[in-house]
Amino acid sequence: MARISLGAVVGVVSVVALVAACKKDEPPATPVATQQPYGQPQPGQPGYPQQPGYPQPGQPGYPQPAPTGTAPAPGQMATPGPTALACQNDSQCMTHRCNTQYQKCAFPCVSDADCIQGTTCFTAGGPAAACLPKPPGAQ
Repeated sequence: MARISLGAVVGVVSVVALVAACKKDEPPATPVATQQPYGQPQPGQPGYPQQPGYPQPGQPGYPQPAPTGTAPAPGQMATPGPTALACQNDSQCMTHRCNTQYQKCAFPCVSDADCIQGTTCFTAGGPAAACLPKPPGAQ
């Protein structure tokens, strides 16, 4: 009889411990932040004072970003970047042209004037803009 009651107690305790361990804890309720309408400035972070001399984000006073380089005039080649290879003629620059003024390949390109015939300047590469073969049917 003692063995049966001991087995029953161990079984009941095991089931209770298993249920308690597998019980899903509900996450504590977090306060929902109120949404500001689109275009309205958000207040600064709570607990951090506004730094003097800086306007609130979204407020007038932020300078507009400067344009990232200007395209050269048509027919004028780009100024070679720091990664441009040294050259004396176009054959040393693969698909790019040699900018003989700087004795470097026109890399990265900014217009088709920096590329040899049959290639086009792929400027979507940003700082790694490269001259790639023109797609079939392109002029």
